Amino acid sequence: MKFVFFSSLTVVILLSMTTHAQPAQEAEINDILLRHNYWRADVSVGKIEYSQELADVAFIWAKKLKEKNCAFEHSGNGYGENLFKGTKGYYSVADAIDSWAGEKKDYNYNKNKCKSGAVCGHYTQLVWKNTTKVGCAQIECNGMITWVCNYDPPGNYIGQKPY
Repeated sequence: MKFVFFSSLTVVILLSMTTHAQPAQEAEINDILLRHNYWRADVSVGKIEYSQELADVAFIWAKKLKEKNCAFEHSGNGYGENLFKGTKGYYSVADAIDSWAGEKKDYNYNKNKCKSGAVCGHYTQLVWKNTTKVGCAQIECNGMITWVCNYDPPGNYIGQKPY
């Protein structure tokens, strides 16, 4: 009987070591707000605040991504959403946010378009002037980390400029 318990416990420990989802921790929340508000101030957009409700939504989706064998796809939950995936131990949430902001170089504000073949919707969601709240969670899976951040109100409405 003890052997079965030990085997089951070992499996649980191994699974939790390879695949783990969690809401953002306090230091990460500070980084989330610092980096978002840095990039928002860069285009004279008001500060964003942290929402535990949105973090809970992001956490639920992060767990579903884990269940989908470490999938990388949007939830379609009605909120704005940015995703980032990178090697665990090399990327922080600040790196994730700065990667989204890096799309700024491909965004033409006057034309309200991205360069041909480029993606810039993560950047425009990050700085969307009507967005006031953000909440994030992460998943660790197969040596990778994925960050999910949800935004309310969502941005990226066709025909509208982000700021």
